Amino acid sequence: MSEQHIIKIDERSFKRLRLGYPWVFRSEVINAKRVADLPAGQIVEFVREKGDFVARGFFNPKPQLVGRVLTFRLEEKIDKDFIFKKIETALRFRDSLYSKPFYRLIHAESDGMPGVIIDRYGDVISCQINTAGMDVLWPHIEEALKTLVNPRAIVLKNDTAARETEGLEKEVKLAYGELHDAVKIEENETEFFVDIVEGQKTGWFFDQRDNRAWVAGLAKGKSIIDIFCHTGGFGITAGKKGAESVTFVDSSASAIKMVEKNAALNGIADKCHLIEGKAFDVMEELERTGKVFDVVSVDPPAFIKSRKDMASGMKGYNKLAKLATPLVKKGGILFFASCSHHADLKELTDNVSEGISRSGRPFQLIKTAGAAADHPVNPFLPETGYLKALTFRFLD
Repeated sequence: MSEQHIIKIDERSFKRLRLGYPWVFRSEVINAKRVADLPAGQIVEFVREKGDFVARGFFNPKPQLVGRVLTFRLEEKIDKDFIFKKIETALRFRDSLYSKPFYRLIHAESDGMPGVIIDRYGDVISCQINTAGMDVLWPHIEEALKTLVNPRAIVLKNDTAARETEGLEKEVKLAYGELHDAVKIEENETEFFVDIVEGQKTGWFFDQRDNRAWVAGLAKGKSIIDIFCHTGGFGITAGKKGAESVTFVDSSASAIKMVEKNAALNGIADKCHLIEGKAFDVMEELERTGKVFDVVSVDPPAFIKSRKDMASGMKGYNKLAKLATPLVKKGGILFFASCSHHADLKELTDNVSEGISRSGRPFQLIKTAGAAADHPVNPFLPETGYLKALTFRFLD
């Protein structure tokens, strides 16, 4: 590799990469000025100051996070065979987990493809490419997906703020095939319509699969409210698994409409009550009317999108827990989730617990959980373990 494609890193970065950390920051690059004009997404080698090979990956001089590791093996080249092997390995693992092809196929750095999210909805694939390096490699990714999965459609959901940081354009488009309507998936023996093109993120949140099954078991024969319900993942699963009544709350009219379709799809429309409105306002109104539920599920969007949002985000989680508590029946359950990767588990637990404790009611934490197994965590990159789920039981 030519000298201009060599990124020299300091000892701090070397020690972290040697352990398996996959990122390099601009402040860690010794020859930053020499490589400042490299094109975004250029394949490079990361070496110690004295020249020893450390890793191979790609480089983007635009953001603070300039380097992403693809391999720590000197002999491994970054080409279409490399991408094919990554996707093939991930596919084999997911197919060993699930009997039906509805799952997260690629979970970014955890699957060795930095910034790439690929979700599989049977014969439809939804992809999100958040880094310049993988954007350059997209033709290889597309070819591998066509060969290994043989999809009828591939959708690119490239509409994230991360793309802007990388100097990439935002877009949502059908990259391959035809897709005229929502697709149908199955999860926990429950069916759902998913709008991949217009829906949030890649269309569905597979990460909550196991948590939905857990909550559904707690709600069997009981009442449950699904707050920030999106298209009904928690509530529909609970209703299908035997909940006596299900109430849904979301501010999105399109999400509520999809909940209605999903309730009908599963034959549980008669036990469902839909409320379109802002969660905080709806919760306050429900408290005023004295409405309570056996199980309260709260799964909000990320309140902490960057470190500067930490204080306000934790305050929001605290308030949300405070508002949710009066809705829980005596002896009932509160399930509370956060998808903010900046939210430390202990700090989240402390803030949610404080919000609950303002009620003066005795309670206990009975379970903490994360994402389903198709969302593996890179142990050296906490950001890949973003989902935290807390289940509280009230003792009164």
